[in-house]
Amino acid sequence: MNSQAVRAQQITEWTLCAGAWREYRANFVEPSRPITETMLRLADLRPGERVLDLACGVGNPALDAAARVGADGHVLGLDLVEAMVDGARAVAAEAGVRNVEFRTIPDERTLGVPDATFDAATCRAGLQYMPDRAGAMEAVLRALRPGGRFVAMTLGSAERCMPFQLTNGIVSRHVPLPAKAPDDDSGPVGLSSLKELVHLFGEAGFVDLRTEVFEAPIFEAADPASAWEFFARTAGPFIPLLESLPEPTRQAIHEDAVRTFGAAFPDGPVRPTGEVLVVCGRRPD
Repeated sequence: MNSQAVRAQQITEWTLCAGAWREYRANFVEPSRPITETMLRLADLRPGERVLDLACGVGNPALDAAARVGADGHVLGLDLVEAMVDGARAVAAEAGVRNVEFRTIPDERTLGVPDATFDAATCRAGLQYMPDRAGAMEAVLRALRPGGRFVAMTLGSAERCMPFQLTNGIVSRHVPLPAKAPDDDSGPVGLSSLKELVHLFGEAGFVDLRTEVFEAPIFEAADPASAWEFFARTAGPFIPLLESLPEPTRQAIHEDAVRTFGAAFPDGPVRPTGEVLVVCGRRPD
């Protein structure tokens, strides 16, 4: 599958769930705050700075970054998916955040910004979906001023990320999981090697690399049924598959999910964790 076909498929899949990501913000923004805080700490944002957030989704961590840089600073969020950008704009408007802007881009290499105009950049759980990761890294490097910082976060493998471990098992007990093209390694855990992530930074020209690997909550739901609803409505790559199934199969998967999440979290809210990989690099002076 060529890069443009991968992007087109991703736009279709994430458009389907963009509204749900806005609707369920409370299920992931606060539970996964340790991830956001780690990224922004490494980015070392300061009042008055300009920040670029690539693959911004519905505004996380762009809105938190906007608070860090203050009224004299500015955050620009970029995403392939127009519906995600619309959601981010709506969330920012509801929160009264004025120093943030969101735009769509045609691909991860074409950011539409002048060179050397940003002090810092972030990319939360976005690089693993990009077919041209090296091109994205080079584009971010160009956008940064000398000395500018870039922080990227991805997830560990499905075996080290409980949400995917559970949901992959649930779905695969009833239907085959969606097949990937042999030359397409994009996806939720498509960049799950710290070594590979560090290599991307180094090859792009970033220096003074710092890494952090830790376990953190990915989302939270009040009960097993709510946990499955969150996944089924926000997991872009799975939505076309789930919607294509006959009602008896969907119901069987739902019942399996409730049992599985209930067994994993018998005494309280469903709060699955996963391995988080974070790398920070600096554009040379």
